[in-house]
Amino acid sequence: MLTAEDDARALLVAAETDWGRPVPNCPAWDAAGLIRHTGGIFLWMAAVVTSGERVSRRTLDPAPKDRADLAAWYLGSLNRTLTALGATDPDAHTWTFSSLGDRRVRWWCRRLAVEVAIHRWDAQHAMATDGGAPPQPLDGEVARAGIDEFVVEFLPGLVAEGGVERLGGTLHLHGTDGSAEWWIDLDDQGSAVPEHVQAATTIQGTRSDLLLWLTNRGPLDAIEVSGSPLVFEHWHQLRR
Repeated sequence: MLTAEDDARALLVAAETDWGRPVPNCPAWDAAGLIRHTGGIFLWMAAVVTSGERVSRRTLDPAPKDRADLAAWYLGSLNRTLTALGATDPDAHTWTFSSLGDRRVRWWCRRLAVEVAIHRWDAQHAMATDGGAPPQPLDGEVARAGIDEFVVEFLPGLVAEGGVERLGGTLHLHGTDGSAEWWIDLDDQGSAVPEHVQAATTIQGTRSDLLLWLTNRGPLDAIEVSGSPLVFEHWHQLRR
């Protein structure tokens, strides 16, 4: 299983090949912007876990503007986060933004792993669109944790947002490379249960591809859809 540190370092390797390269799945950023964002998240996580309290990101030191200083700053930020998480009991109480009220440090351990795995893929995908090799898939277990997090923590809020149209019925997610089964009722605020139950729409793929699809990333040709296609066609409205 790849660790958060593995993915975080691979993200930097990809970004360093061209700091100015656009990142298609993060249109507000180029590679340097993605590194600044992710390094800032590292510092924020470390501050929250260390203090146990909510911390405003505006109070933290900003990322360096000079690209020559980005790699050292990013790795230092990563080290602070890994040290903070490694030195703290996973069941210790801390602030989180969990919609379910999970206030344990282990919530941040999962959030870190999923965050850097997805953004590592983003950086490598940006390289691929620029003529590089295809991105490596997300680690299966990290992707499974990300699917669990997405459907339980984030999906209900996204479905409830205004402007979401033609996204209803039931959805079955089926991981083809390991344990990942979810039945989701989009007509009931996206409520989900980890079961294999027949649904109006079934979407199958590796755990990596399922999480990439859930978060509006590709490659979509690796996903199999059966039943009503409407959920698949209109999922892009959900942005996180």
